[in-house]
Amino acid sequence: MTDQEIYEKLLTCIAQTIGIEAETITPDASLIDDLGGDSLDLLDLVFRLEQAFHIRISRGDIERRAKETLPGEDFEQDGLLTPSAKAALRRELPEISPERFETVSRPSDIPRLFTARTFLRLVKQQMEAPRAA
Repeated sequence: MTDQEIYEKLLTCIAQTIGIEAETITPDASLIDDLGGDSLDLLDLVFRLEQAFHIRISRGDIERRAKETLPGEDFEQDGLLTPSAKAALRRELPEISPERFETVSRPSDIPRLFTARTFLRLVKQQMEAPRAA
């Protein structure tokens, strides 16, 4: 499957999930802030992508991987992401422009960063990952 074929199938899944036209989705639009999705839509999208591409996407994987790179309590303090946490998230989400991270202050804000490009990367990673026997 080519990148373009994956992307077109991804756009269809996003459009169906959020209830918008696929043509209105840009690669870097936030699914929540720009396209009007919510956290339940993200869960539905993950399910649709798993079905459409025959893959498994772990919920919370991006946040978990970012936390693993930081010692203990460096991820959040008093409910807010630390500068180290934002830097770790930037490494885990290289497709997101750095200024978007300024809009995220709490762990619960992390899904607001997710874009079509984020899910394209996740789908491709899962499709390329070795399958368990």
